[in-house]
Amino acid sequence: MTPQNILFVDDSPMVLSLLERTLMQETFTLHTAHTPKEALQVLKQHPIDVVVSDLLMPGLDGITFLRMIKKDYPHIVRIILSGHLHTQSILSAINQVGVFRFLTKPLELDDNTLKKILYEALDQAKLNRNSLHADQNVASDLSAFIDSILNAPYRPYVLLNDQDIVTAVHIALAELYPVGCSLRHPDGRGIQLTPHSLYIPYAESESSDPDLYSLDTLTLGHSSLRLIRLSEIA
Repeated sequence: MTPQNILFVDDSPMVLSLLERTLMQETFTLHTAHTPKEALQVLKQHPIDVVVSDLLMPGLDGITFLRMIKKDYPHIVRIILSGHLHTQSILSAINQVGVFRFLTKPLELDDNTLKKILYEALDQAKLNRNSLHADQNVASDLSAFIDSILNAPYRPYVLLNDQDIVTAVHIALAELYPVGCSLRHPDGRGIQLTPHSLYIPYAESESSDPDLYSLDTLTLGHSSLRLIRLSEIA
């Protein structure tokens, strides 16, 4: 099981000491920092999943600090802990930071509310990491897919989305298959390129007839792209 890490940032040594004593038996690793500057060093050294930060601290303010985290560490779940929350602070946090929860001082540590919130935040951080990893894979696959279009030997192509709508087309085929037109066959089981008298059933989505066409499919999450390369213009 991958270790999970939570970082508390507060300029009060008493608050941090109390949190360390309260959470010392939990399954996650607790890190503390007295200033945002110190917290940024912790972020460079440890794979933090959740940051709980005060808003009013000397030097860098909490909103600016959490905004930096959102930009540089988008998977990290952000929680505000403050004894000075007011409407404008809440609105700023929602609009600029996207906080997971607001916690107010003094913390109620006699029940399991804080622990419950922290474990929920850790679960959300795991989902964020998985989503970010999936997005990175999609970006990599899409980059390779586009590269294959640009660097392949000359063959005019048509690029379709998962609704079989033309999303890109080689200039030589632009009049035959304009962007935005549908190439889905009326039977709903394949693609029809009428000017080429060509029908490609979905069952052959990864096959090809080299004398007529080649077809490649890239799956992007729940959608897909189909690239048809044709041997002739028409």
